[in-house]
Amino acid sequence: MKYSKLIFTGSVIAMAGFLTSCNDKPKPTPGDTSVTPSGKAQYSDSASSSVRVFDQNGKVCIQQSNTSYEVVEAYEGKTKIPLLLKVKKTELCMADSVNKDKVYEISAKSVMDSKSVAWEAKFVATGLEFKDNTMIATHEGGEGEEDFIKIFGLFDGKEVFSCSYGGLKVSIPNVKEKRFIGFTSRKAVAQPLKGQGEENLLGLIRFGSSSKPIEAFAVNLKRSKISPKMPTSTPDMVLVPANTNTTAIEDGKTLILMKANENFQPADVKDFSVKFTFYYGDDNESTDIVIPVVNDKLNLAAAKYDKELFDIKPF
Repeated sequence: MKYSKLIFTGSVIAMAGFLTSCNDKPKPTPGDTSVTPSGKAQYSDSASSSVRVFDQNGKVCIQQSNTSYEVVEAYEGKTKIPLLLKVKKTELCMADSVNKDKVYEISAKSVMDSKSVAWEAKFVATGLEFKDNTMIATHEGGEGEEDFIKIFGLFDGKEVFSCSYGGLKVSIPNVKEKRFIGFTSRKAVAQPLKGQGEENLLGLIRFGSSSKPIEAFAVNLKRSKISPKMPTSTPDMVLVPANTNTTAIEDGKTLILMKANENFQPADVKDFSVKFTFYYGDDNESTDIVIPVVNDKLNLAAAKYDKELFDIKPF
């Protein structure tokens, strides 16, 4: 039996901003911003949810699509800027199995006059969350794969950071802006390293903030006796304080810059290192890459690692 029926399941309407009653006023066109007689902004939008059942190579497929709305708070310094996010999520699953992956289509719009924000983004992920002035998309890996995480800035919707498995976070007291450090391995789901043209590429080290990418380095393997033993998965990672100006928590997965505040400058992002530990061989031997952070940069010139094994260069 073949299925090709489209089943309409309903619609949703979101309104945000300084909304006023519009019982006796014409409604704005969906997706438009209008101004009421009181001079206050009004935004209206509507979208549908649907289910489609069809046959694909003898299997019954169910494709679900739904749209939701969420108001998130982005911060510019101490100024809070509410954003209305329209989240369209399309998922495909079989009758006898479930595909957790979804296609997300996100559009954002500021609902107050403090800052104009309008952007769109589209990506494949398993789940989505909003924190640290960012949108975090996690694509879960299957057997033999590692999760892949992408982070987007809330003000422009652009990708600011990505890594496999899990990243490290640098926090500043009372500041929403964060720093992220991570590693993308060859085992990351959907193979983001594929096509880079680097035969001996082991992975990428990335450093980014809540608002922009900062830098990235390619880690290549040199020919040595150890090279064939090196794992293709994400290494163990920790942030290591250099002195009392920084404090590590969550077993080194998060670090706090104790002396920085809301007026911090790039020069204040310092006094710590990121340590990558690779385990290899039957005897579980290990080798480290340790890179200090100075002036809001990974200081590769001062990094410590086996130069007979690794070749690290800007990416």
